[in-house]
Amino acid sequence: MNIFPFRAAFPKVELITSPKSFFSNIKNQFREYRKSGFYDDSDKPGIYVYQVHSAHGKHTGIICCTNVQDLSDGILLKHEKTLASKEQQMMHLLLQRRALVKPVLLAYQSVGKINNIIKNHIKNNKAKVDITFEDNVERHVVWPITEKAVITKLTKLFSKVPKSYIGDGHHRTTTIALLSKSVELGDEAQKYSQLLTAYFPFSELQILDFNRVVDISEIIKGTEFMAQLSKYFDIEKLTKATKPTQKHTITIYIEKVWYKLSWKNEYLQAQKDGGPILDSTLINKYVFGKILGIKDVRMDQRIKYYSGLESMRKITKQVNRSQLGVAFCIMPVKAKELTDIADKGQTLPPKSTWFEPRLVSGIVAKDL
Repeated sequence: MNIFPFRAAFPKVELITSPKSFFSNIKNQFREYRKSGFYDDSDKPGIYVYQVHSAHGKHTGIICCTNVQDLSDGILLKHEKTLASKEQQMMHLLLQRRALVKPVLLAYQSVGKINNIIKNHIKNNKAKVDITFEDNVERHVVWPITEKAVITKLTKLFSKVPKSYIGDGHHRTTTIALLSKSVELGDEAQKYSQLLTAYFPFSELQILDFNRVVDISEIIKGTEFMAQLSKYFDIEKLTKATKPTQKHTITIYIEKVWYKLSWKNEYLQAQKDGGPILDSTLINKYVFGKILGIKDVRMDQRIKYYSGLESMRKITKQVNRSQLGVAFCIMPVKAKELTDIADKGQTLPPKSTWFEPRLVSGIVAKDL
């Protein structure tokens, strides 16, 4: 990996009375906050230790810049397809904001020497930013590393990391890559030659499920939909809201009833090509494609996505808002499945993974 130090912009914590409100607006209002004096610039270029305390535990990594060319060179690997509409929105935001406010989350295989540098730095240095959100669910802490010798050691160690995997930020990555090659931008395209990135070892991350809610009211009747599902699944009625507990089973909610669906073996066998068989891929092919006629899940606005952090109550509520909605709950993708797919140059369907921790926009920012 080709990583670089950079001069960060940090929020002035003493001016922020409601972190939840402040940071929720950063994506669209960073430039205004910057002009109003809510941010300080770091004195020196640095690499930054970033630690998140969440309901899932403590997660520690580093924030730095990464050469966008690593994406083309196959060192920085994608595992999900992107949504065209999201890329368009992201491009507009970047050109308007002229800043990178949220790092792309990258996962890599743990390296002992890197871990030791991070641990020693936390132990021997004072944090620059320490923010606890008012609901006390999350705390975000940042320690700058500005010593040239330590930065040199880290950059050399990361140059030996053979590859890393995008956990969160596929749309930011692909959009910045497009801008970096833009002929229309001329010399301005050079500003997009580096990604703002956060590297976390897989051991510091959790992969949660990513579920779907689809309005099928204009496509098919409920009874016909269930009949069509029975071709592909063994179906069992459930007595309460339940997420699947094993691979190749999903749970759905339709017309105020929950069902457990288990893929019939013939459809699993049809997918065997030596790689992982993912429920999200099967759903897109057989349920969305063959039953519902949804050919491009990247573009179809009827599909809404809900992370594993969202409550079942919220999912059922969204379904009940539609004349005929259906929720699909899917098992989380395993890290080994993700890396196997990315290593082969393949991709998962959009919104297949939800990584924890989630980084917050604006805690470490970089002007363009």
